[in-house]
Amino acid sequence: LSAAFNQPVAILDGNVKRVLTRLMALPIPPTKATKQLWQLSETLLDPEHPRVFNQALMDLGATVCTPKNPNCPSCPWKSDCQAYNLGVASQLPMRETSAPLPHKTIGVGVIWNDQGQILIDRRRAEGLLGGLWEFPGGKIELDETVEDCIKREIQEELAIEIEVGDHLITIDHAYSHFRVTLTVHHCRYLTGIPQPIECDEIRWVTLDEIDQFPFPKANSQIIAALRQEGVRG
Repeated sequence: LSAAFNQPVAILDGNVKRVLTRLMALPIPPTKATKQLWQLSETLLDPEHPRVFNQALMDLGATVCTPKNPNCPSCPWKSDCQAYNLGVASQLPMRETSAPLPHKTIGVGVIWNDQGQILIDRRRAEGLLGGLWEFPGGKIELDETVEDCIKREIQEELAIEIEVGDHLITIDHAYSHFRVTLTVHHCRYLTGIPQPIECDEIRWVTLDEIDQFPFPKANSQIIAALRQEGVRG
């Protein structure tokens, strides 16, 4: 409105936010101080010449009070700018800090039978990574070893007994909303008939057949490690 009709209406675009944030040496990200910045913009506004003032304020942010290497010595507000006087202009505005991604530590079993086949299961359709195939396993509980976790999870999810063997690979992988550490062990199938208790489907497959099944990205390193070692049984 100030630009179109020369009405005394404050503005707060990206350049103006940066100027006002430095003017006050605002110790928080601008996104968390929107109300405070609007109030300052309204307080500073020249009611007699709002169009000229707002344009000058935007130009100041675009040409002098720039995101990097602000030209503070040439700024007409340098004597009033708290960030300049404190020597912190280049450190402001503060950025939003992203919360750390949730981290899951998972024990995974590559379960072999006597025919050199591997047991895989398909995740339920609903939820994250739904419908993809995986090597069975689950979250490592507090005070639980990886081996105990794998044995427990396989019994709970598939109703079979296994013997946990050698370590195969440990993988760190980040998805968009979380990251995982997969500690993978070879396992030997002992007894029981596999049941899809916590999944939609179970298959015994060979290494040659495994590419027919879509896996989460983190599992590709497991498959590569298996191919490097060769078939067990």
